[in-house]
Amino acid sequence: MRAATRAPARVASAARPGRAAASGLRRAAVARPRRSSRAPAAPRAAASDDDDFAVFRFTLGIPGFDDEDIPRVVGLVGASLLVANHLASPTPSDAQARTELLGAFLAAACAYAPALGRRLDENRVVAGGAGDVAGGEQVFAISPGQSDTVKADVAWATYALLTQTNASAAVVWREGEGVTCARGSVRLPTTGAAPPGAAEVVLEQLTKSVGAALERSGRGDPGNDSLAEESGAVYLRDRGAVDRAGANAWGFLPQGAESVLVQPSARGDARGEARLVLLSDKPRAFSKKQRAWIAAVANKLAR
Repeated sequence: MRAATRAPARVASAARPGRAAASGLRRAAVARPRRSSRAPAAPRAAASDDDDFAVFRFTLGIPGFDDEDIPRVVGLVGASLLVANHLASPTPSDAQARTELLGAFLAAACAYAPALGRRLDENRVVAGGAGDVAGGEQVFAISPGQSDTVKADVAWATYALLTQTNASAAVVWREGEGVTCARGSVRLPTTGAAPPGAAEVVLEQLTKSVGAALERSGRGDPGNDSLAEESGAVYLRDRGAVDRAGANAWGFLPQGAESVLVQPSARGDARGEARLVLLSDKPRAFSKKQRAWIAAVANKLAR
């Protein structure tokens, strides 16, 4: 019996160290420091740094020819060679027929690629074009002869145009008054030689250059009639259209401008017709939806 009673005591004494060890482990787990989920500050700061890359675009430099039409030219040349090869073969084999069919498909794809690219570019996300354009300088001038309400409306309208579209500059022109507001990157007679002067001086300089450009575009010069839309607007989509319309001679247009939109108002008040001139450093900057909204803004400014 004594041996039987001593055995549980041994088991109990043997179990005590186990409980002590388990409690020690729990205390060690509680005392262990927690790891922070935050990343080190140095790598994050290093990752936030932006790298500057220079992008070079090689062009053919042919006046009036858009380099994006090169695939179309290649497709037409390839199609012509396919036709010549087919006519030169008296009895085309099955393999030659399959090859010509594949070549015709590739030529058609090349010919359609520029149109598809332009359609995709017009539907791209608008990033806002308010920025410097090569050959221009930033101005913001409103005619002091207007009321405070008109000044506020024009200021908000031009700000919305520069932030909600790809426009880099907005110019408001009124018949009989000239330029009443200019905002963004435009070219002045003093560009590169001296900073812009007072608002009255800037508006006077732009009135001469913009008025001469609008008068020339309305005389039916070669290329302008085909550029006019149903709403009466003149949209120069790319640099090729700008060259064909002779817009390079417009005194207010910077050298880096790639597209221009001249949007007249649907109706004018007693003060005369108003026109809204927008320019951008991006080709095909204004989609059809944007041009409809710009026409509504021009009508509002004419009231």
